[in-house]
Amino acid sequence: MKRQDIQKLRGEDLFYYFTHDHPDEEYRSIVALLPYALMDIEKAYNLLERYVNENKTLIAIYPGIKNVDTSGMEYIGNIMDGGLYASDEPYFNE
Repeated sequence: MKRQDIQKLRGEDLFYYFTHDHPDEEYRSIVALLPYALMDIEKAYNLLERYVNENKTLIAIYPGIKNVDTSGMEYIGNIMDGGLYASDEPYFNE
């Protein structure tokens, strides 16, 4: 699905696409962490819409597994054994 098509999806439909229909299984599992990091499903829907519009990438960081510089990333919240971040690195290559 192209970015333009994904931008037409909203809320639960957008979340469903990213957690069930998206071709990248690893990214599906990362997006599924969003409600846990925010502790609110509606906030997760809204934030996911914003990140799609801003072409940001969600990244799960687990200490000790891979050293990643998070200084330029937006911290979203805690996830089990780590943290969820949004990177300015474009998700969609246009």
